[in-house]
This record gives sequence, structure tokens and C-alpha cells, in this order.
Amino acid sequence: MVLRTLFIVAALALAAFHLGTGFFGVFQSFTQRNAHLLLVVACLAAAALTAPGASRRERIVTIGASVALSAALIYNLALADYFNNRMAYVMPLSTVAIVMAFIGMASLFVISVRLLGVAFGAIVAVFLLYAAFGHLIPGALGHRYFGVSWTVDHLWYTKEGVFGIPLGVSATYIYLFVLFGAVLDRCGGGQFMIDMAMALTGRLRGGPAKAAIIGSAAMGTISGSAVANVVTTGAVTIPLMKRNGYKPHFAAGVEAAASSGGQLMPPVMGATAFIIAEFVGRPYAEVAVSAIVPALLMYLGIFVTVHCEALRSGIQHGVRGPAIPAVLREGILFVLPIIVVAYSVFIYSPMRAGLNGVLTVVAVAATYAVLRGGLVKLPRRLLDGIVEAAKAAGPVAVACAASGMIVGILSLTGLGLTVNRVILELAGHSLMGALVLTMVSSLILGMGLPTVAAYLVQAGITIPALIDLGVSPIPAHLFVFYFAILGNVTPPVAVAAYAAAAVADSNPSRTGWTAFAISVPAFIVPFMFVMDPVLLLDGSIWRIFLSIATAAIGVAALASAIVGYATGPLGIVPRILLAGGALMMLVPGWASDIGGVVLAAAALALAGRTGARTPIQLKEAPK
Repeated sequence: MVLRTLFIVAALALAAFHLGTGFFGVFQSFTQRNAHLLLVVACLAAAALTAPGASRRERIVTIGASVALSAALIYNLALADYFNNRMAYVMPLSTVAIVMAFIGMASLFVISVRLLGVAFGAIVAVFLLYAAFGHLIPGALGHRYFGVSWTVDHLWYTKEGVFGIPLGVSATYIYLFVLFGAVLDRCGGGQFMIDMAMALTGRLRGGPAKAAIIGSAAMGTISGSAVANVVTTGAVTIPLMKRNGYKPHFAAGVEAAASSGGQLMPPVMGATAFIIAEFVGRPYAEVAVSAIVPALLMYLGIFVTVHCEALRSGIQHGVRGPAIPAVLREGILFVLPIIVVAYSVFIYSPMRAGLNGVLTVVAVAATYAVLRGGLVKLPRRLLDGIVEAAKAAGPVAVACAASGMIVGILSLTGLGLTVNRVILELAGHSLMGALVLTMVSSLILGMGLPTVAAYLVQAGITIPALIDLGVSPIPAHLFVFYFAILGNVTPPVAVAAYAAAAVADSNPSRTGWTAFAISVPAFIVPFMFVMDPVLLLDGSIWRIFLSIATAAIGVAALASAIVGYATGPLGIVPRILLAGGALMMLVPGWASDIGGVVLAAAALALAGRTGARTPIQLKEAPK
């Protein structure tokens, strides 16, 4: 009970700090970021004490590293005025400052391994070793010697390393949106979204799977975590999909794919989109608008896949779901916080949007509590949301801080420019070659790392190469972000699919490959918006309409080809033609678009002439 109280106190302190700075304004950047990380670490230490199933050794390591990191952060805060005003690299660091920096970075490294996994730790370790010994490497990959004081100064006491842009975004915008999502879910907003999705699509053919898509898109945009989305939305939708006639591995694959895509849905888009806005130097609202069509195209591909599978499997009906009027009567006010956030993002700032969203959720929850006589339970629900936000904010903040070391080393050593040249040479200075290399590396990183960490590793390496080849900054950053998300459903380490398999009681490997197959149409979308930036809503209305139409046809055609069903069962030749037509629409221009449509039409015509339209025996799904 005492340990639980410690965690609650730490979570309340974290919430109070961010709500306070949201109201009254942030401190100087070095102070704000140190204080944010210190409070997050306090929550991590308290959570380690109460974590069920953790071994004694794991708790000791986490708590010891948290105490050491806290000491280094407290030292920074105690001398914050000095570090905010000193001339980095010119004014020498004291021995104590260098020792405290080593303690801080070492303990941060340990915590990042505990929270984010060995793969992330290995990446950070390679970069740190490169900074220390890269001057011994001959040729272009080497760098000049940097002394200990210079390296420590760059990585710990400037805004180029640990306390750089990623942690700055976490310390200002991200936590408020994490708190917004957690409180909204705990107060009933999450359940309202799931119920509304079931009310809208539950009775349709394959309705539970379509409800999973809509519900996961709605939940994902506020949670920002594919796995968290799977275990919340999937707990409802996966059993319903199984009852409706979908096989367990397919039901889990649908939920995994849909939950992963939620990070791409505006207005919140998880944590990474805020960092993208800072890196490209554009308003967050512009990034959110650019992501609308790619997100909808991704979900269109999943939706068509689900519908075609229902047709192919003979699923005629959905399941009985709640009535729309009843759902609206129970929770219509929960739409208000989403509207407020969307409006505030475009009119004010991300920090103001997050703050307004939290306040609106509290007002809506209080209104329902008064109307329904549940006012006594409201403080508990709000406290649960604050506690959940503290748990969710930890990995994000640690990923931002630890990734800052990578970003700092890239700028210190010039490695980013070197890797940029290597990528261009490997790709033969071809845009398509560079895109494929970037896709593969983003998927690999996305398999083993949280999306924000996978994106941050790429931000200083592959994205500059794409920009050098003529890609605009927002499409280049969204390209990497998109594939880092898809890493959640890419075997052999498809973490979202494995979480869904546990809910569905299906084979994890088969579920992973099914989720990957369902997501394949989404793999062409990033290539489309890089080749044709009009898909990011940058162009005339007429061009935007044509680009979206051809892209939608291409995504739907590829989804049908993968399932093997369109207007009827598709043989191997029509499937190849249909897939070929979809891929032709990757290339912008009238000729490729018309060629793709012709191939798709030929596939459907060939399927009809060869008798592939023979009806199959349908079966009614159990109610």
C-alpha cells in the first residue's frame, strides 16, 4: 500500500507539473526538460517497486539506475541558471560536472535497455562507441578526435544531445496528449468509441471486423500505442470476429493491423508526429493535415481486405450490436474533447490543444457524473487516468532522451553526412532505390523498437538522403514514420500481432504473417505520397481529387488481389493482373494511372469469363 501510494504521488506530481506549465508557460528549455525527465524517472522507480512479476534483480537494477539518473538531473536543476547561460565548449566543465554527466548517461542507458529492449540498447551502444573510438577508423567513416569534456558537453549539457528536440517535445506536448488519452479512456470515452463502431458496422457483412477497424482508428489516435490499442479494443472485437465466422488468426491480424494504423490518424497521431513537426520546422497542424489521406488509404486497404475475406469465406451477416441512438444517448458528449483538440491544434498550439483536451474530458466526465449520480466515482477515474498516463509516458520520454544521444553523436561526428553519402551511392542516386533502402531499415527498426525510437534513429540518417534526392521534408519524415508503424505487423518480430494472438488464442507466427498480409496494401501508400505529394493535400482541388481517386483504386485492387476475391473468386492470372494494375498506380501521371485501371478491368473481365464468378456456398455466421 505504501509503495502504491509513492507511485500515485509521483504520477500526480508529473501531471501537476505539466498542467501547471500548460497554464502558466514553460520554464527555460534546459530546466523544463530536466524537470520532466526527473518526474518521469520518479514514476519509473515507483512503478518498479510495485511491478507484478518483476524479479528482485530487475527491480534493483531499475531502481538503482533511476536513483543515479535522478541525482544527475537534480544536479542539473540545482545549477540550471549556470547551464542555461554558459557558453558551451568555451567555458570548461568541472570534474564534478563531467562525472555527473557520465552517471546520467550511463543510468539513462540502463533504463532504456530495461524499458525499450536490448535491440535499442545495442544501437545506442554502437553510436557511443563510435563517438569514443571513431577517430581510430581510417577513411571516410572516421572522425576527428573529440576529448571527453567536449563529448560530454555536447551530449549532456547542450540542446544537441539528451536534452535536445525529442525530449523537448516530450516535455511540452507529448505528456499532455498521453494524459488526455488516458483520462478520456478511463472516464468512458474509449468504451463509447468501441460501442459506436459496433453500432455503425456490427450488423454489416463481417461487421465485427469492420467495427475493429473503426474502433482501432479512433482509439489509436488518442493512445498512440499499437499494443495498448490491441489489448483494449481487441478484447471486445476479436471474440466478436471469431463468433462471426472469422478464423482466430485472421481476427487477430485485423486487430493488429488496424491498431497499428491508429498512430497515423490525426489529430493526435501518437507521440512521433509532434517530433516531426519540430524537426521540419512546420506547425503541427500542417503535419496532421498531410497525414489525413495516407491514414485513410491505409484503413481503406484493411477495410477492403476484411470485406473480401468475408465474401470469400461466405460470411453473410454481422452480429447484433448496440443501437446507434442508445450509444449516442450514453456517451455523445465524449465527442466534444476530440473536437476541442482538433480545433485547438489548428487554431492555437499543440500544448494548448492537449491542455484544452484534458480540461474538456474532465468537464464531460463531471457532467455525466452529476447527471447519473456517479460523482463519488469521478475522482477515482481521474486518478486512474493520471496513473495510466504516468506509465505510458515513461517509455516515450526515455526513448526521446536516449535517442538524443544518437542524434547528438550524428551531429558531433558528421556521421549523418557520411551515411547519407553511402545511402546515395548504394541506391545509385536513384530515388526509388533510396526509398526501398529506407523502407527496409525503417521496418527493421520498427520491429524491435517503439515507433518514436525507430523514427528518431532514422531522422538523422536516411531522411537527409531522401531530401537530397528532392523529396520535400514532410513527405520524407512521414515516409519513415509510416514504415516504422508498419514494423509492428512485420514478421519475424510483429509485436502488435503477437499481442493480438494472445487475445485471440491463435498461433503467434501465423497471426504475424496474416497481419502482414492484411497490411500489404498499406505498403504502397508511402511510395504514392512521395512520388505524388498531392496526396498530402498540397495542390489544386482537381489534382487532389484525381490523385486520391487513383490511389484509392490502387489500394483496393491490391487488397482484393491479396485475398483472391473481388466480384467473385479470382484465379492466379486475374490476381497477378490486378496486383500489377495496383502497382502501376504507384507512378504519378496519366499514362500509368490509365494503364493500371485497364489492367484491373482486364483482371475482373478475365475472372468473369473464366467462370470465377461461380457462387460459393454461403453460411450464416452464428449469432
